[in-house]
Amino acid sequence: MNNYADHSDAELVQRMRAGDHAAFTEIYRRYWKRLYALAYHRLHNREQAEDVVQDVLTGLWQRREADLVRSLGAYLATAARYAVFTHLSRRQPLAGMDTVPEAMQATKDETAQLRFLQQSMEEELQLLPEKCRLVFNYSRQEGLSNKEIARHLDISEKSVEKHITKALQRLRLQFRNYLHGFF
Repeated sequence: MNNYADHSDAELVQRMRAGDHAAFTEIYRRYWKRLYALAYHRLHNREQAEDVVQDVLTGLWQRREADLVRSLGAYLATAARYAVFTHLSRRQPLAGMDTVPEAMQATKDETAQLRFLQQSMEEELQLLPEKCRLVFNYSRQEGLSNKEIARHLDISEKSVEKHITKALQRLRLQFRNYLHGFF
């Protein structure tokens, strides 16, 4: 029997692309609560948040054969934010209301901030030493475990941990003021 809980996100995505229902079920189990919390935080409505999560995960399964997912967690979080935005935009405006609802404006602002932050982070990551950058990308972009990275690069797991720590420290240092204001 295959224990999908032990698989990395990247492995689950690969299996899901091949039509493996059990891999999708593990993704669902792994991410449902996080996506629900994200949606509920914006919508403040349990049923609407559940609908958003269901839409996101259903969409993931329906588009499983497309090569869209690089980092499963980031992909699902972005899809959930977009689904919340779409949900909010479908709400009927109040009579005489000509402006965009405040909740939608915040979402647009956050989207612009996230794009800027992502671009800045990518630029900052390019300044890391090659092996450090490679380890960080395997960890955060590909979703590989430390053990998988160590095996793939033929280095110790401790080295993997040190490289990830170094990259995260650098990012925290460079973005400490921006992230404090953002959150």
